[in-house]
Amino acid sequence: MIDHFEKVSDRDGALMARRLAREEGLLMGYSAGSAVAGLLQLQDRLKPSDVIVIVIHDHGSRYVGKIFNDDWMRERGFLDSELKVRDIITQKGNSAFYTVQKTDTVRLAFEKMKSLDISQLPVLENDTLAGSVTESQVLNYLLDSPLHHGDHPIASIMSEPFPMVDDQLPLSQLRNFITRQIPAAITKDKAGNFHIITQYDIIQVI
Repeated sequence: MIDHFEKVSDRDGALMARRLAREEGLLMGYSAGSAVAGLLQLQDRLKPSDVIVIVIHDHGSRYVGKIFNDDWMRERGFLDSELKVRDIITQKGNSAFYTVQKTDTVRLAFEKMKSLDISQLPVLENDTLAGSVTESQVLNYLLDSPLHHGDHPIASIMSEPFPMVDDQLPLSQLRNFITRQIPAAITKDKAGNFHIITQYDIIQVI
């Protein structure tokens, strides 16, 4: 005998399926998302000693073009609006803006990338954006002459500055700025603080 039915909206089921993929690495479908969403709706009726079993009964591969497609979700009103650059900043958590100066050595930039586990750095001239470097640029230059190149200024190998984008820019338009050749963009929040947006940040928020 079934004691209770819990109704879950299509929107909540779809959003939960996306959340399971993003937070738990589980590519599940509509029904699985609805089952978990239903459990959360029932949480006030549960006791700490209760044992919960959720039957995960569908896979997300059928829904790649649907609930995992932002345009499809927006057409049905399941997503309020397209994600913007500011949403990436909000979800990043770590808002530190790491840089090097033009006069800093290549070795210093390498050590900073290594210690912070980052792949690119904006280059400043005093407080002005003057260029950029990536880990491949730094590493290749060091390997060319490990004994000498490490003491050269980073200005000798830096590229053009990463492009500046508005924090209201929709995520879909970021592809016009971040490419295989340009791995990051820079934005400024309303308080005037700089933030770097990388390909990894975009993957995390999607």
